[in-house]
Amino acid sequence: MRFGIHVPKQADLPATARYAADIGCETIQLFSGNPMSWTTGALDARERDAFIAEIETAGIGPVVLHTPYLINLATPDTDLRANSLRGLVAAMVRAHELSVGPVIVHCGNHMGAGTDEGIERAVRMLERVLDQTPPESTVALENGAGKGTQIGLSVDELTRLVAPFPRERVGIVLDTAHLWGFGFDLSEKSMLDGLVADLESGPGLDRVWAIHGNDSSADLGSHRDRHALWAEGRMGRRGLRNIVGCEALSHLPFIFEIPGETPEFDRKRLASMKRLDRRLNGPRN
Repeated sequence: MRFGIHVPKQADLPATARYAADIGCETIQLFSGNPMSWTTGALDARERDAFIAEIETAGIGPVVLHTPYLINLATPDTDLRANSLRGLVAAMVRAHELSVGPVIVHCGNHMGAGTDEGIERAVRMLERVLDQTPPESTVALENGAGKGTQIGLSVDELTRLVAPFPRERVGIVLDTAHLWGFGFDLSEKSMLDGLVADLESGPGLDRVWAIHGNDSSADLGSHRDRHALWAEGRMGRRGLRNIVGCEALSHLPFIFEIPGETPEFDRKRLASMKRLDRRLNGPRN
């Protein structure tokens, strides 16, 4: 596994890359723009080139971008649909400009229209997005915890969302806190093994591109999305060990979405994860 965090924004993109390298990130997540805005902002060419150079020097990869939270792929609302289309296209163009990816987006909310209609709307939205973005750009759908009218909760729903598209362009990111909220007790190895088997027979394990490594302060199966630092949530270290030690997932980037309060915290956390990986999976390259 390659370990990293969602890196707090520094003075600029090159500084953010240097920060990530300094604390020992092997992979990172960044927002594609302001997480609570529709605007992605302009990208200075010198800043872009310096960022790419810093990432290459540090050997960090993959670099994934998370879209703004406002995007809703499944909405029946005309205005929100138009803004969501522009927002996801802009994020994927930004990823292409930075030579990174995939872009991670939440599957969306059907807003009362029903799950089947929500999935159909999301698929149509993704068709338009792929038509309007560079062919090298990729998008990964993040599973939900089940709050409200979310779609993309079960393996079956995720399969229906990604199956219509080329395998190299549309994939899945598994958020462990969302899995817990939906009812997957990852602290039980048999439950994780069952999830892996369902993924293999559903979308295919090659469609799973990354893991958002979050513990959860919510109750199992509560459908609540409450991220927590590992060992401070209800899944605990047993869940963490099961995921890292799972052979089928051991090649994936594992990204902590909650940064520590200090660089030293994250430096120690990432070092401990690399030790855990060595202990469970053998020598690291």
